[in-house]
Amino acid sequence: MELMHVKGSEKEATAGKKPETRDLLSAYLKDAVSLTQGKTKKEAKQILEDYFEKADTEALMKAPDALDAVKAEEKDLKGKVADANLKTKINYATDANQTDTTHHNAGGGLAFVLSTLYIPTMTHDPSSTAKAIFAVTAGYAALRIVQNSKKLVADIAKSRTAEERISARDYADAKHAQLALKMLKKELEAPVKAAEKAKRKEEVAQLFAAGYGQPSGGLIQAATLKNQKAGR
Repeated sequence: MELMHVKGSEKEATAGKKPETRDLLSAYLKDAVSLTQGKTKKEAKQILEDYFEKADTEALMKAPDALDAVKAEEKDLKGKVADANLKTKINYATDANQTDTTHHNAGGGLAFVLSTLYIPTMTHDPSSTAKAIFAVTAGYAALRIVQNSKKLVADIAKSRTAEERISARDYADAKHAQLALKMLKKELEAPVKAAEKAKRKEEVAQLFAAGYGQPSGGLIQAATLKNQKAGR
């Protein structure tokens, strides 16, 4: 699963000339993916948030076609992610290649939980004590079932061959690139959305100034205006 950002650094692609938007975006994604390879989803998100705050994206942000370039890359990545097989997707979802899927004995943990309880059987109804022990045991057992189920799924989805490891790595790279693009897109769209909001606000103000507002708040509906114009 080849990504745009692995084709070379900004410096290599633009030697001796002003970098194009695609080159700037390529460099941004290349660094983002490089920093997050081999990381869990949670770790990757934290790394990318920190990277986005510190990365030098000024030239990219100022490029007039930056948003178009981001949308084009998003579309390309979406298609590549969709083409991945189910095992690869589950592998990523469960952090299978980054997680120890060894199943541990639950007995020790349960013994510790029970040992921390203060249930004096001599001063309480034995049936209450039994209920308390049952509740704790059942709750802990349910927790272990959930945890072990996740580990089992991760163990099944874990890459076994070199080909599977490559597919899992490329899929994770694509998902991390998507997240990096999402952060960049949000920043790029912020001024556009702010301008649209200001424009709508100005249009509403003009309508109110023209007498289309109503005392209870809001604007007079189109049907009401039509009736007013028709003299009804």
